[in-house]
Amino acid sequence: MEVLLKTREVTRTRGRPRKGTERNEETLLEAALNAFAKHGFDKTSLRSIAAAANVDVALIAYRYGSKLELWKAVVERFSRETIASLTSLQVDHADVSTGGHLDLAIEQLIALACQRPQFPQFIVKELVKGEESEQVALLHSALTDPLRQILVPLIETAHREVGDRKFDANFAFFAAIGAMAMTLVTREQIARFVPAAGNDDQMRWRLATVMGAILRP
Repeated sequence: MEVLLKTREVTRTRGRPRKGTERNEETLLEAALNAFAKHGFDKTSLRSIAAAANVDVALIAYRYGSKLELWKAVVERFSRETIASLTSLQVDHADVSTGGHLDLAIEQLIALACQRPQFPQFIVKELVKGEESEQVALLHSALTDPLRQILVPLIETAHREVGDRKFDANFAFFAAIGAMAMTLVTREQIARFVPAAGNDDQMRWRLATVMGAILRP
């Protein structure tokens, strides 16, 4: 169960937030996720995030110190949820075959991304700039690489079991993750040509089918 962290509530005045009251940090992180997803890191201001969360901007400085640290907190929050969910699948379904584990992991990853469609947009906003930055480095270390360490061994084992030892599991992983993110980001445009993309269940099923085709033997 997700642990909801608490922050201090402030009146809309300048200076250090007043002690003695609390506010759910979830609201602030959701506002930050929405703003970064819509505008990207560079074009998002802390004042706009504070206004959306209905808190004083001083709270963000007090709680996180900078826009980059708030951005990092958004990434780490999604990463914790995702990695914990995928790890629990392996424990709860220990008797499932490697191929079954891979299918479950794909389905769960898609479900998590669909629950927070802003996050794929959040990621794409940074990656499509095509430049190395502190944000991109943080994405890789906090999210992409932990995901890769879970999924790539499953992909490699599934291919070895059918005698395919030359399959590049790392390349397939990045191709599948990229396909998932871009498909979710452009879902509204896709639905104009593929009406099923407008239905949540149909969207998840089709996306799982495409990712499975990329990753499974």
